[in-house]
Amino acid sequence: MSQSPPLRPPPRIDPDQGVEGPQPGRDPRSTRRRGPRPWVLGLMGTLIVALVAVVVVLPKMVGTPGGEPGAGPPSEAEVSNPDTLVPPIKENATNPIIDGLNHALDEALLEGRSALIAREPEAAAAAFERASVLEPGNAAAEDGLRRSKILFEVRDLEVAAVSHENLGERAAAAGAARRALKLDSSSKIARAVANRVIWQDTMDAYNGHITRGLAALEDGEYQKAIDAFSAASKLSPTAPEVTDGLGRARAGIHRQKVSAHLARAAEAEEAERWSAAVEEYRSVLALEPNLADARDGLARSNRRLDLSQKMDYHLTHPERLATAAVLREAADLVAEAGGLAPRGPQFSALIDRLDHLVGQFSIPVPVVLESDGITEIVLHRIGELGVFDRRTVELRPGTYTVVGRRPGYRDVRLEFEVGPGQSPPPVIIRCTERI
Repeated sequence: MSQSPPLRPPPRIDPDQGVEGPQPGRDPRSTRRRGPRPWVLGLMGTLIVALVAVVVVLPKMVGTPGGEPGAGPPSEAEVSNPDTLVPPIKENATNPIIDGLNHALDEALLEGRSALIAREPEAAAAAFERASVLEPGNAAAEDGLRRSKILFEVRDLEVAAVSHENLGERAAAAGAARRALKLDSSSKIARAVANRVIWQDTMDAYNGHITRGLAALEDGEYQKAIDAFSAASKLSPTAPEVTDGLGRARAGIHRQKVSAHLARAAEAEEAERWSAAVEEYRSVLALEPNLADARDGLARSNRRLDLSQKMDYHLTHPERLATAAVLREAADLVAEAGGLAPRGPQFSALIDRLDHLVGQFSIPVPVVLESDGITEIVLHRIGELGVFDRRTVELRPGTYTVVGRRPGYRDVRLEFEVGPGQSPPPVIIRCTERI
């Protein structure tokens, strides 16, 4: 059986190196060989084989009339017998024409399928067209022609996709590749183009994130840098520039937090808000435990906070200074606070107020006691004063209790206040109620 003339192969496309596309203005399929269509030549060969079978092979298979080859013309008896006019066909004889056509059909279908596998749409279409002529309506041939047509479209789309990619037209390249894959999901060229476009788009996005992150680092906008490098890490989690950028941005934020707490602590110290200063220094040490400035600031602010609270308590409870131990405590507190430097105006004012109060409670005030000369007088915290009509005693500011006793009479108890720097009215104590 004669073979179809060889066809020029389709343009070779390398998924990584591009495509040798058609010349401008020419049909990509215009390179097919001109002349008789391959299926016509194949059909002519098939008909020649069938003709030879009829002329040469058939007489040998069916024999001459009479049943034997070379027996000569039939006799009168044979002619008179109608049955002898039809030569008997051998039991194992076949129809060479039908067999030849079936063989040609099988070869055409096999050739078409092979061409489809090899992605050669011209050869596939020629083979399936030949099969359709040999057996019009053959389902396999019709399906093959349909797939050949799709393969033509896929190849054109592959060429277009690679051409657009080479021109840097990524959107058009991706669109052509997607359409090709929709028609033929096994297209390696379309898949390669689509993957490269995706990779290029991904790299553009990645490089954009890295660029924004580095610019944010340069400007000290560390949160923006973290956002940019975090976006880049989703595209390439292990990239060294992502790891380095995130580390630098986080270190920058750490430094910003420390600096912010130190600045607020200094402001609080300046305003003598010691409690706020203590909290800020503690926040700094939570971030940087060994920072000397924060340790010194915390100790300084804590001491001033403690002294301020103690002085304020004495100032709001002055009556306690009437007790000698408390008065000594307040005096020591004034001395300790006065030895600190620097001192702000508020802290200095507390020292001055408490020092003045300690001074007032340290100076005795004259107090006049009047009696009847027969009542014995006892002044608590001072002692027994005896009997007298009138007596002046020096008492430090505070609260005092005086008791009068006289035999046969009910005791008298009086309480009086001695204010700092001012004498109270005379205290009169006499026992006048008989028992």
